[in-house]
Amino acid sequence: MQRAEFDVIVAGGGTAGAIAAIAAARAGARTCLVDAAGHLGGTCFALANITPFHNSRGQPVVGGLAQELVERIATRGGAREKIHLPNPAGIGGSFTPVDPDAMKLALFEMAEGAELWLHTVLVDTLSVDGRVAGVRVHNKSGMHELRAKVVVDATGDADVAVRAGAAHVQDTPEAALNATLLFRVAGVDTDAFIADARRTPDKFVLLADPYLREIKKLAPADVMREVRDIYDCPYIYLANLVRDYVPRADWDEWEITDADKSGWGRLKPFAARFSIMPLPHRRDIVTLNATSITFDATDGAQRSRAEVEGQRQMRIVLEVLQRYIPGFSACFLHAVMPAVSIRASRRIVGEYELTRDDVERGARFPDAIARGAYPMSVQSASQPGMRQHLFVRDGGDYDIPYRCLVPRDIDGLLVAGRCLAATREAIGSARMGAQCMAYGQAAGTAAALAAARGIAPRAIDIAALRRALQAERAIV
Repeated sequence: MQRAEFDVIVAGGGTAGAIAAIAAARAGARTCLVDAAGHLGGTCFALANITPFHNSRGQPVVGGLAQELVERIATRGGAREKIHLPNPAGIGGSFTPVDPDAMKLALFEMAEGAELWLHTVLVDTLSVDGRVAGVRVHNKSGMHELRAKVVVDATGDADVAVRAGAAHVQDTPEAALNATLLFRVAGVDTDAFIADARRTPDKFVLLADPYLREIKKLAPADVMREVRDIYDCPYIYLANLVRDYVPRADWDEWEITDADKSGWGRLKPFAARFSIMPLPHRRDIVTLNATSITFDATDGAQRSRAEVEGQRQMRIVLEVLQRYIPGFSACFLHAVMPAVSIRASRRIVGEYELTRDDVERGARFPDAIARGAYPMSVQSASQPGMRQHLFVRDGGDYDIPYRCLVPRDIDGLLVAGRCLAATREAIGSARMGAQCMAYGQAAGTAAALAAARGIAPRAIDIAALRRALQAERAIV
């Protein structure tokens, strides 16, 4: 078995992990990033957006390395001239579309200071006396033992933490946010699509945040009058696919009995809010977030079946688009993401658990290292297959404390990404891409500080961490 030593190892090169590795390397740590894929970026690469950078008031909540990334993407022509677009849907204060291939290039460029171990699979965690000391991995060269002073678990499923024996929680598949297979279609006449919606604004979810309707006094019809193309309304949720697009004459074919989600028949698996998102530089190519798959993301056999189910649902979505949605009649499949995107699985038990109340009331913490603003997107407890959005009060934002990244009972380890310590509701907000990058930067910076001082991550000077993040333009 081959062996290597580092200051910091980041397991997982997705949305949070890539930024964590960049931050650790820039802070002077000899850093290794391990990921099974051949690229960086994870779910944000699949979505082709990094969202949200702003709250509903239009105030920035994320900066730092995430902002640097989108600026680098823009220099490659992979973003709009105005990088962050207003979001009339009212679900997140802004929408930031990016070209996924420009994003890959920019991340590789930013990660030059880290040693990348791509196409490398995590096998096990190395632990000594309640402290994570490294990981065991496998790639084409065989088995490797990688040791480090600090490990950052950015696997999404808390794989490193769980293998180390860290306390964790996991919702049942029915209570957790469903997964989705993201894909893109080309040949879309988005002008025709938007023109149809302008005639009937109720087809789109608009101004979902109560702050926009009740305090700002905005109205959907007024918003749609200002929409000229898809970039004026870039984060689109169709309000009700069946009610607004599928003619009653075709309901029997789809076994539809009612426009309510419970009566959607063969279309019932689809997300209640069918989502359409444009690429920044090609208005004729859009990303579809429509499939909805319920399974245990930590079960290998179920993950395999989920991929097959995602493909099955995708074929039906394509037929629905071509037959019923204005502007999509000539569309064709352009790209399918490498794997089903998972929204929820395991979460660690940390030194602090972010709660629904924290998010709703816009809580502030002395150890804040990132901010969130997206509504808590959660599966309804009373209506299977339905999702709810629970908003931050008065269009504001909330702090994510450092303690949420620190496992309660394991040293030498931090987490970043959707496995941080949070309740089922709170993670429905904190899991978003821009937030994952923000606390990914915090995790990488903290890991480097702990490694340099030879101390446990829980023992670092929070004031020093916050200063280091602010020096790199992070908003904390």
